[in-house]
Order: sequence, then C-alpha cells, then structure tokens
Amino acid sequence: MTWGIRLRLFIGVLAVFALVGALTLVFNQRQNQVTSFTGSVVADTYEVGADYPGTVIAQDVQLGDRVEAGDRLFVVRSLQLREAVRNGLEVTDSKAYKVNGRTGTISYYAVTDGLVQKLKARTGNSLGPDGSLATIAADVRYIEADFKLVPRDYARMQVGSPAKIRLANDQVVTGQVSRVGSATGELGTVSRVRVDSDALGGVPPALRNPGAPVSVTVLLQDTGPLAGVRDAVNDLLVKIGLR
Repeated sequence: MTWGIRLRLFIGVLAVFALVGALTLVFNQRQNQVTSFTGSVVADTYEVGADYPGTVIAQDVQLGDRVEAGDRLFVVRSLQLREAVRNGLEVTDSKAYKVNGRTGTISYYAVTDGLVQKLKARTGNSLGPDGSLATIAADVRYIEADFKLVPRDYARMQVGSPAKIRLANDQVVTGQVSRVGSATGELGTVSRVRVDSDALGGVPPALRNPGAPVSVTVLLQDTGPLAGVRDAVNDLLVKIGLR
C-alpha cells in the first residue's frame, strides 16, 4: 500500500468520524429541546371593583381605551358611603381610589398601564355591593404554553431555560422560562410553562394581543454530550420490552 493510498484512507476515516460526530451533536440537540402543542400570549388582568353600592356619575374611559397608572376611570356616588362617613367611618385613600366623604363619592383610578378589556358599567348605572366597573389588561405580556413531557424531560425543564417563541407570522423571538407547572385534564398530565420575553414589546400589536397563538420551543437542561443518544436508546428498549 502506497503512502498516497494510506493518506487518502486516513483522510476518509477522519471525514467519517467528523460526519458521525456532527450528526450525533445534531441528534443530541434535537433530543434536548421540546416544542409546545399549544401556546398563546397572555396579559394579567385586574378588576376595577366598587367597594360601596351607588351610581356611576362620571365615566372617563371607553372599551378599548389605553390607560396609564393614575388615570381616573370612574366616579361613583354612594349614599351608603356618605352615611358611613357621617357615622365616624374612616376611609383611607389608595392608588386605586380616592374618597370624598362630604359628597359621598369615590373616584377610581388605574393602578397599571394597560387596555380597557371589558367595560361593565357606564354613566347612570347603579352598582350593588362589590360591583365591577371594568377589566384592565396590563401592558406586560408573556407566554403560556402547554407541553406533553415524559417524567425525564419534565425534570429537565428548568426556570431560566432559554426558549424560542414562534409568532403567528413565523417571526421568532427569544425568551426564558419563568414558571413550570402541571395540570391534569382530558389530555392527561400537561406541563404548563410561562415564558417571559422583553422582545414581545417590539412586535406588531396584533401579534401580542392576549390570546394570539404562538409556538414555543424550550431548550432542556443538558445532562451530557451523549444524553440524547442514551435517552433515545433507553426509550427504544422500553418500547420493545427489554427494559
């Protein structure tokens, strides 16, 4: 065997090893990530609730209006409140409302920036005790996604794990897992994951409205360079009854 043939053989062996190594890394990478079967954009909401029964005498917002923290939303006149103040009740103002005991009115304010998602009262409406005036959807958006995970992968889904969020227009933004939980329903045990992403603030509004569909891929905690191969072999052995 000449040196030329030996050199070509050596180069061929190296190429095979390089190819096998690259394929192993790709396979391992795919084994180390999971994709949600459902996901959507979520915004925390809060109710603007009336602490006393009365009548809405001023309405400063309409359905779909944007509000900032501190904006006045409604004014309610309550005879019950006025009588209670006259009888010695002390009411302390807060960020959510301010009370005028002399006139028996309560002014309600937004406590966060957001959007008027539901309007439940208008000028002239009467409110009962614990009545609701409106629902505000906060500006902060995050993702809730559901995964079907085997126990091994559930243990590898960690808070802080990087995630890729694919929006309805196929745009991809990055985020990270901030909460991992589980629930049991018709589909069995489902892992519900919250993903936070600062990049959501820069996408078109229609794509980050509450309820907008997304797909989420999360990188699981790596348990070694050959973990994916080992897990795949173990899964195969379980399926054929050898483990």
